[in-house]
Amino acid sequence: MGLFGTTKRTLVVDLAAVLKAKGTRGRAAPRQLLQILRSLSRVVQREKVNVTAVLVGNPLNKAPHNKFLDGVRVRYAKSDDKLNRELLKSLDQAGAAGVVVTEDVALEKKVLRSGRDTMRISTFRKLLDDGNEPSNDLGNAPRGNNRNRRDRGPHQDRKKDRPKKDRPPRSEKKVQKKQTKRDEISQMIDLVE
Repeated sequence: MGLFGTTKRTLVVDLAAVLKAKGTRGRAAPRQLLQILRSLSRVVQREKVNVTAVLVGNPLNKAPHNKFLDGVRVRYAKSDDKLNRELLKSLDQAGAAGVVVTEDVALEKKVLRSGRDTMRISTFRKLLDDGNEPSNDLGNAPRGNNRNRRDRGPHQDRKKDRPKKDRPPRSEKKVQKKQTKRDEISQMIDLVE
């Protein structure tokens, strides 16, 4: 059972506020928008809810206006001024099961007066981060050799995949190393025999 019980709710998410809460300044890059939409898609699958994401700006090629991307309906407002109007349209489209996710206090009050539900971005972020998503700035995860260990799979599996090299076993290696050290030391000092 998901977070919202037996009723299938529709979350109408102010994506600009979510991105701002995650630390994005100004307009987000299309790559960042697609990443956050995919994380919303994981929420849809995990919590068994509908999600409508409302963005500001021109529609993305992969996510046209009022169409679905991985189970998330995507809508666009042409400017910041028209964002609240688009959120309300999306809420009307969601029907009685709609919940607005925003940080705009005036919009929140208006929605509550109409008898609908709201959720703060801070609460929604906890729902987003529950999926073990990195909380760093949307896709700024380390690349290359600096990846997290869990990205490379279990340690045992990596060892199995390595090609075998012609090396002496570890115990022989240690003995050789100790012997080399002793030889170096005996060359540095005069030993009495």
